[in-house]
Amino acid sequence: MTREKGGLIETMQESGLRPMESYRYMITEAGGEDCIGHTIRDHLNYCNRLKMKPIEGGDAQAVIDKLYQNMSDDMEFFLGVRVDGYGRVSSIFWRDSMMKEDYNIYGDVTIFDTTYRTNRYNLICAPFTGINNHWNNIMFGCAFYGDEK
Repeated sequence: MTREKGGLIETMQESGLRPMESYRYMITEAGGEDCIGHTIRDHLNYCNRLKMKPIEGGDAQAVIDKLYQNMSDDMEFFLGVRVDGYGRVSSIFWRDSMMKEDYNIYGDVTIFDTTYRTNRYNLICAPFTGINNHWNNIMFGCAFYGDEK
């Protein structure tokens, strides 16, 4: 992968294009799949490496500061933060007193959906949700984590 192609892929990814969309764009611009100069696997691997860039310290610290502020205001607030060997945030879980109360009342069925993945930080968003007696979605807790381990 050349530096120019890598820069183009990074720009497209920052603009919100998915890896396959950026690959198809590059195929079109190059004049065909044979002319692009790298395989789809190379392209997807490069996109994954871009996603693995570490979280910027200021962004993670702002989130943690806000959650600690909520913790000081709510005695039932729970926060769990894990950092990796480099001191970077690898996972966060929180729930407040209302989420706990909702879970105690409506927690018979809990939905744990991890299909959404954030683009910028590559942290998986994992909300714990349920349904109340009015058929409205309610949140029991939320987590962001870096991998499925």
